[in-house]
Amino acid sequence: MQLHHLSMTAIGPYAGTEVIDFTTVGRAGLFLLEGPTGSGKSTIIDAVTFALYGKVAQASADVERIHSHHADPRTVPVVVLVFETQSGLYRVQRTPRFERPKSRGTGSTVQQPTIKLWRLQTPDDLTGGELLSTNIGDCDDEITRAVGLTRDQFVQTVILPQGEFATFLRARSEDKGKLLEKVFGTAFFRRVQDEIVEAGRAAQARRQSAVDEIRLAVHALAVSAGLETERRDVLETLSRTAPEVLDSELAQVVDELTTRERHAGKASREAIETHKQMADMVSDAKLRMQRRERLLALQQQEHDLGKQAVRFSELREEVSRAQQARPVAGAVRTLALSEAALKRAGAALAKAREQVGAAIRDRGPAALREAASQAREVVGSLTGAIAVEAALGARLAEQRRLAERRDGIRRSVAAVNTELEALPATIRTHEAALTEARRLAALVDGRTVEGKRAKERLEAAAAHAAAAGRVQGCEAAAVEALSVVAAAETALAGLRRARIEGIAGELGLSLTAGDPCPVCGSTEHPSPAHPTIDAVTPEQIETEEARVVELRRRATVASDALASVRSEVRELAARADGLDVATARSRAEVAARDLAESVRARSDVEAGSTRLEELRGRVDALSAEAAALGAELARTEQSVTDLDARITEETALVAQARDGHPSVAARRDDLVTAAGRIDALVDAITQRDVAAAAVAEDTAARDSDLAQFGFADVAEWMAADRGAEWISASTKEIDDFERACTQVRAGLTGPELADVQLDALFDDIDQLEALAVAAKKDMEAAAHEHGSLRDQVTRTKRRVSDIREALSRNAAVIAETADAVRVGQLVAGNGDNQLNLDLAKYVLIRRFTEVLSAANTELGRFSGGRYTLEHTDAKKGNAKSGLGVRVHDMHTNQVREVGTLSGGETFYVSLSLALALAEVVRAESGGVDLGTLFVDEGFGTLDPDVLDDVMHTLEGLREGGRTVGIVSHVTELKSRVADRIEVLVRPDRTSTLRITA
Repeated sequence: MQLHHLSMTAIGPYAGTEVIDFTTVGRAGLFLLEGPTGSGKSTIIDAVTFALYGKVAQASADVERIHSHHADPRTVPVVVLVFETQSGLYRVQRTPRFERPKSRGTGSTVQQPTIKLWRLQTPDDLTGGELLSTNIGDCDDEITRAVGLTRDQFVQTVILPQGEFATFLRARSEDKGKLLEKVFGTAFFRRVQDEIVEAGRAAQARRQSAVDEIRLAVHALAVSAGLETERRDVLETLSRTAPEVLDSELAQVVDELTTRERHAGKASREAIETHKQMADMVSDAKLRMQRRERLLALQQQEHDLGKQAVRFSELREEVSRAQQARPVAGAVRTLALSEAALKRAGAALAKAREQVGAAIRDRGPAALREAASQAREVVGSLTGAIAVEAALGARLAEQRRLAERRDGIRRSVAAVNTELEALPATIRTHEAALTEARRLAALVDGRTVEGKRAKERLEAAAAHAAAAGRVQGCEAAAVEALSVVAAAETALAGLRRARIEGIAGELGLSLTAGDPCPVCGSTEHPSPAHPTIDAVTPEQIETEEARVVELRRRATVASDALASVRSEVRELAARADGLDVATARSRAEVAARDLAESVRARSDVEAGSTRLEELRGRVDALSAEAAALGAELARTEQSVTDLDARITEETALVAQARDGHPSVAARRDDLVTAAGRIDALVDAITQRDVAAAAVAEDTAARDSDLAQFGFADVAEWMAADRGAEWISASTKEIDDFERACTQVRAGLTGPELADVQLDALFDDIDQLEALAVAAKKDMEAAAHEHGSLRDQVTRTKRRVSDIREALSRNAAVIAETADAVRVGQLVAGNGDNQLNLDLAKYVLIRRFTEVLSAANTELGRFSGGRYTLEHTDAKKGNAKSGLGVRVHDMHTNQVREVGTLSGGETFYVSLSLALALAEVVRAESGGVDLGTLFVDEGFGTLDPDVLDDVMHTLEGLREGGRTVGIVSHVTELKSRVADRIEVLVRPDRTSTLRITA
């Protein structure tokens, strides 16, 4: 790529418009871009980079910084660059995003970035050309295509930062790798590597998950079966080392549990029978004991009632005295209620204190309210866990639904495979039938001809029989007609003779004497003939002749009819092939059946072909359905796996939120209860204080009433006072006493206890009950043991099925993940990878080797063949190997570290490396021609002798038509480079350019 012209307006420190004609300033092939530090030298390179890519050279810098803050805010910042590549000559005009004052009012508005791209015929055309696009995306794509370099590649190849490459030369392998990855864009290989390695890790994780599933299934079996740790470890070892032996071990565990469950069932039934017998014995003994106790109780009641007779007499006197103290009862009762309320409040307070924790029960109301508030805050924090816990049931249902769906899909897959396996035989059967139908259908034309021929023979035979029947009649008619003609001709001949005879008589009548005879001419007529009575007239002759002609015509017709019939008989006999009607009909029927068979076969061919196509289509459809079902089965199984993982995670979350409680809701309820109890304690304290105030007030009121009604003190009043309820109760008690006496006397004299013997011996009820209780406990224990063992057998069988399924899934996972694990290890530098290099590092080493090879070409020219760069994998301490560099000195035949190079040697080694990197990137980009290069910095630390060598080296870069721009602020270079672009700093800190060419 060759730069021709650059124009900048309001860019960086350049407030005005600055123009650089690279064609003029770079005519000698070498020019100096110099100026003080910070004056704007790098801004020129930023402007070139911005014009091409819309970004500045430094990747971390904001592109909006290119807008000059020294220029008038209304001035539009713009960069115009004319450049030439192998694709043609272009002019690009680009403006950055910037703010400008509003046209109306105050404030500012944002101008979005713009671009225009033209194709030119000559580099001097700064206004015309063919406008290609004004769309930023389209222009960026066209420029990148024309230049052949990305922005990163452009910055690394067209701009050679010497200081950075000296640093690169001595950098660690990791740092070199980062730069090379950025320049060559090999991050793609790292992404591919990461994806493959991640896939390998995922495969390993799947394998580990499958192994963990087996281990957990075995552990669950051990827990369900109550196995010892040693035996559980044996089962886990067998699951990994000998799955075929594991199955028999599992069967043995199930058999042992089944035997125990059977024995427990027998023991449970025996315990039930024993308990029933003991219960019957206890019931009988209790009945006898109850009757004896009833008699003793009645006797004791009679004795007790006799003792109470005096007390009830006194009670009647007390009831009479209690009625005198009634007027004071209201105040006393009120005080008693208040005191009772105070006592209840105190008891409630004590109870409320017992309901809360010891740490807070003695606190005041304010502290208690704070504790209740804290408990409710914890309750609020449990809301999410409660929702998760509530959703677990639905997730478990979804888990079962997915499992059922998976099983359904498996059944569908089996059904489809079964039908697919049966279809080939069905297709072969239909193909055989179709082949036979096609053979018969192929005969349809011949059989059609034969059927038509058989029909014609049948018709001819039938017509022949009919015609043969008409021959005899035609013969008789012809003979009769000929006979009639012969008779008619004989009669005509007789008439003609008679007419001749009659003509002589007519001539005789017409003869006149002396006239000549018309016959003989004689004039003498000696004996003339005379006409007869039956003479024939000419009319009769004509009539008879006409009749004979008609008869002859009729005889000819009859003869022709006979000949025609005979000819027809012969022709029909030939057409019938001499067959009679029965034979012809039989053959016609056979031909018709054959033709019908072929016609049906033609229909069968079409139907069979359609059916065969349907069967083959069914094969394709079933194959597609099998593939779809397989995919759906895989998705469903993955869904089951994902849901299992989620359920496990949510179960752990809920367990943590439960914090030892049966459920999160239970913990919340406990906290709510605790908060409620604290609130109750606060309320109890308040109520106790209120009750104490009420007692004090009611005491004063009672004392006033006692004085009013003449009681000296409360004790005197209390001795006399009884409540209305007491009076009523005492009255009732007196009535009950009298009624009880009557009932006891009736019970003692009743028939139920007449045969009870007080001195009879009875069984030990307590002992019998103890035995019954023991029998019941034994029964319950045996039933519980039997039920537990039955459930344990069921769970163990289910766990055995889980282990077998887990083993099957583990084998499938190992087969499915074999390729992913192996490839993941290879690209990560492990496993069968003999180089022990991952994919990304291997690609970088290959690229770095190409860079060193190209660098040695330049370095050999710069150093006169003294130095070459060598790639090394040697480690430094714990540093990673792969991108190390050493220098081979041909004069001493020694290999040195790059840190031993002098300043001048470091410069041209670094320059060689920079040029090599640019060349390799250029080659990678399709052989881009780098006509303009910028060598940035690296000259300030060189002594004059080394600077001479460096300048000689830089002059060598001009070979091949390159234009090299040296970016430096070193004063000594001014006398060495005639063409210069000088950056001058004005007093207002803006910059301008002065070009010497």
